[in-house]
Amino acid sequence: MLRKPEDFYREGSKVFRKAPINAKAIRGWIAISEGKVADAFRESNSSTTRLGAAYDAMLNLSFALLCAKGWRCTSADGHHVQALEAACAYAALSTGTFDELDAIRDLRNDQYQGVPATPQDVAGALSVLERVVPALLALLPSRD
Repeated sequence: MLRKPEDFYREGSKVFRKAPINAKAIRGWIAISEGKVADAFRESNSSTTRLGAAYDAMLNLSFALLCAKGWRCTSADGHHVQALEAACAYAALSTGTFDELDAIRDLRNDQYQGVPATPQDVAGALSVLERVVPALLALLPSRD
């Protein structure tokens, strides 16, 4: 079962803290995500850039959704994985979808070991992005 910030908090996690809803930050994360989605689909970008952009798009929307629910992430160890899991929990996405997101996180981190992303990695990340981004956006305030 996927955990929400309140679950992590009760378990002693240092990743989440309660915070006022910040509409400006939410709009900013959505805008950043939109740019990252465009970068992820831009075929002239390298595979590593595209994979990282797909990951960043989903992470930024996770931050936006958590903020909309009254939570902020700290920079404590594990903040990316816990933010992604909590956003998946709020969006009622499956554990399998979260596992796919976590695998993209691992692939993205491979660049720090000198391992570039492959076209197959990008294709998988784009497939997840096409499912996750609409689910997260549906829970965020409209930008009207």
